Amino acid sequence: MPGKFRLLLQNAEQLVVVCQKQEEYLLKEGMQHLAILEKASMVVGKDGFIKAIGPTNFIHNQFCHEEFETVIDCSGKCVLPGFVDAHTHPVWAGDGVHEFAMKLAGATYMDVHQAGGGMNCTVQHTEEELFDSFQQRLERMRRAGTTLVECKSGYGLKLETELKMLRVIEEAQRKVEIGISCTYCGAHSVPKGKTAKEAADDIIDLHLPALKHLAINGRIHVENIGLL
Repeated sequence: MPGKFRLLLQNAEQLVVVCQKQEEYLLKEGMQHLAILEKASMVVGKDGFIKAIGPTNFIHNQFCHEEFETVIDCSGKCVLPGFVDAHTHPVWAGDGVHEFAMKLAGATYMDVHQAGGGMNCTVQHTEEELFDSFQQRLERMRRAGTTLVECKSGYGLKLETELKMLRVIEEAQRKVEIGISCTYCGAHSVPKGKTAKEAADDIIDLHLPALKHLAINGRIHVENIGLL
């Protein structure tokens, strides 16, 4: 039978709890003074929430008769909260070597875009190619400590390619062990051959109704709609 608690992290050399006085979050100067416990342990319940945190001896005495699904000995290690990586555009293909050379020569963001770089490089690739490279990036993020990442579209420029990117993000939500918040960002740039008004009309008349239809039918899950 599974135990009452999901996880016990014990004997950590250091345990970072961020807030010292039960604040919900820290701002500005407060972020320079994180709460760090020495020789500490932590208990996580089956609902995923932290149930107790404190000196190892205290936690041991309090939970010595409880059962845990997983016990991890953190001796000599530091336990810290996972990173939240917001505002990323991780679904893309190709590389930016030629763009870097253009920028060194004085090209602007729009110069690169008009020359076919940036977002335009991505629209030519298949969903399988995009997913493979996207999965590798997510795995690197996860190994570096990221537990939640906001993934934006916006490199598709057209409805069909925006939806392709959102389907790739949707697939990653099912297959990759990392939290993903999906953001539709179709207004990230004006496609070649369109005016800003034409691009805005496309988003209002085509993109948003399509997103609503797919969301209602459970085919994609978009938590946010962004402009940049």
